Amino acid sequence: MNKDRFSSKLGMILAAAAGSVGLGNVWKFPYMLGENGGAAFLLVYILCVILFGLPLMMAEFLIGKEGKGSVYSVYRHLSGTNHWNWLPWLTVTSTTLITGVYLIIIGWCLGYLYLSITGAVTQVVDINSAGQIFHSFSGNSVQVVLFTTISILLSIAMLWAGVNKGVERLSKILMPLLLLLLVILVVRVMFLDDASKGYAFLFQPNWTCLTPRVVLEAMGQCFYSLSIGMGALITYGAYMPKEQGVAKGSIQIVVLDTLAALLAGCAIFPAVFAFGFSPEQGPKLVFEMVPLVFGQMAGGRWFTLVFFALLAIAAITSVAFLMEMMVAALVEATANKRHPLTRHHALILAGAACLVVSVVCVLSSEMFSWVDFITSTVTLPLIALCTVIFFGWFVADKLMLNKLSSTNSNKGWVVVFRFLIRWFIPVIIMLILLNGLGAF
Repeated sequence: MNKDRFSSKLGMILAAAAGSVGLGNVWKFPYMLGENGGAAFLLVYILCVILFGLPLMMAEFLIGKEGKGSVYSVYRHLSGTNHWNWLPWLTVTSTTLITGVYLIIIGWCLGYLYLSITGAVTQVVDINSAGQIFHSFSGNSVQVVLFTTISILLSIAMLWAGVNKGVERLSKILMPLLLLLLVILVVRVMFLDDASKGYAFLFQPNWTCLTPRVVLEAMGQCFYSLSIGMGALITYGAYMPKEQGVAKGSIQIVVLDTLAALLAGCAIFPAVFAFGFSPEQGPKLVFEMVPLVFGQMAGGRWFTLVFFALLAIAAITSVAFLMEMMVAALVEATANKRHPLTRHHALILAGAACLVVSVVCVLSSEMFSWVDFITSTVTLPLIALCTVIFFGWFVADKLMLNKLSSTNSNKGWVVVFRFLIRWFIPVIIMLILLNGLGAF
């Protein structure tokens, strides 16, 4: 296992938060809000983060910290058997596919950042012209592959110097910058006429929108927003400073992650409503509606540029977060082989594998849809389910009682944590899995 570690508690928190705050927060969360009624979805999502996302994050961090290794070895190390050896490879394969799809979206972000600089994307006058620009860009395979390649190179560059000198140092700059850019956008749209309609959509629940499907969608969104089931939290748990508390650190990361998602919503929806557009635009919301809405504001070109810059920053830090898991697993898996991989060789290999997935998906929309479906609907919840079963039923008592209940005052919430991990969360994940497969 790579001996590099985070040098401080703050560095670890910012690095993990920067990794979690990505496309799931700034791209997917707003359009999920728009499609599911706004405030009602938001409240359910926050409840899911507390009862579902936070315990899962703590479990993954504990597996990594106490397993003292990458996803390749922690299951065997903690269980003392080889029965779980298949799970690391499923995790690496699934995360490689997820990262390949993420890279395409980052390619779109970088492309729109370029179009914002040139002014082309701010010349839209209606929803039709906004749609034409998006379809023209996303349909140009050469352009998308070019920007996707740039995105993987930027991610590799972020990881090249290692965990402490690379990821941690950059996260201390990029995470505050990301939040600052979001705040700038939020303040700007706050002064638009009729912005209050957007805040009403975000913070005044319409309970008629709350259906079982919306609840399951909010639960599923936790996977993306918190990067659960991708192995990255386990890897960062292994890099965690020994003196850092898992529970406190997880809460701090979840707060930063949720804050970023809320700021993204506050930057988008007041502007969308101020100009009389519908929030129900789906995945294309930020690529069609944002340029159109910001383009009608004073200084809109600059605010469009700021938005796609922060989206690109968030996405690249997330990809680096996921790739670090692959790199650590590859290095550890080959450590005792005749030709072990160095960190740099593993990084290049992981980057190449992700780029191949991206190129195939760019060239085939059917493959893009299949990879997106199989990862978001099957492998992601399946890995999370297996991880929580492993933790809850095979190693929970040893890890929870020793690490989480150091004082008598902590033992009450440890009992609640055990219940959530063993019974509540597995049932929830099963429901999410069945919902994704169309059972409901």
